[in-house]
Amino acid sequence: MRALVRLLWVAVAWTAVVWVGRIRNVFGDDNLSGGARFWRIAVSIVFLVLAAMLATVALGRWHRRPLGSTRMVAVFCLWTIVFWTVRGGGLLFAEHDAEFKLVHTALAVVSIGLAGLLYRVDQRVTAASGGLVLVDDPSTTAER
Repeated sequence: MRALVRLLWVAVAWTAVVWVGRIRNVFGDDNLSGGARFWRIAVSIVFLVLAAMLATVALGRWHRRPLGSTRMVAVFCLWTIVFWTVRGGGLLFAEHDAEFKLVHTALAVVSIGLAGLLYRVDQRVTAASGGLVLVDDPSTTAER
């Protein structure tokens, strides 16, 4: 359980750093049209909202529901993996310089790897407990 909670916080922090940075870059790019700017901000907000929801899971504020039954972890992981697989592949074949491709490939690899690991650990914790792990259950406090 402790490893899962730590991994949740790592995912929240990584997502915040990546997507707050993206918003900063979007507002700093004077070459973007209004529509292009809107979609880039919208995707960033989706990631940040999902990260905020993960933080509520990590804090144990998901109304004392079992961690696995909320499916928030699975939704976050699936969204991250699908987004970065599609977008990362598109960026590799687009006309960008090598440094841009390298940075975004690294962001994609770390994001996909973190999401995959988080999903596996969440599934293991849920399966080991029969699907009844409460994040704020007093009996699991000693394990954290």
